[in-house]
Amino acid sequence: MAEMHDNPAGEEECGMGQAEANKMIVRRFLGAVESGDVATIEALQAPDCSWWVIGGGDITREAYTEAVKGMLLSACPRKVEIIGIMAEGDRVAAEVRSEMHFEDRVYANEYHDLFILRDGQIIHGREYFDTSKVEAFFGPQEG
Repeated sequence: MAEMHDNPAGEEECGMGQAEANKMIVRRFLGAVESGDVATIEALQAPDCSWWVIGGGDITREAYTEAVKGMLLSACPRKVEIIGIMAEGDRVAAEVRSEMHFEDRVYANEYHDLFILRDGQIIHGREYFDTSKVEAFFGPQEG
């Protein structure tokens, strides 16, 4: 009989390849960003998760999560659409289009995210996007 392991992502992996299971975790993470589900965003990141964001470089899990929370709490409605997703081994690449409404202004951008997963959690993420759209909407960024 197969040994059962705690799976923070809450996904059933029986009969599912690792790449497909990892894509499901990334879909849950991005869905949580759209819905503002901070608990799921936290749960799907490993305690030692790290991020690299274009224009900002290396940032900690805490700094990344706080930045996401700041945007989530002030944008309504939010739309996060996965345009394409591919996985190989422990890596998942997602092409994403987002639209965030801030009162009478709308921030829209396209992203390419690379997630590295281990044991059902994200251990590293790399985020690429059009930095000129960020600067035009939010002003010059530090980094």
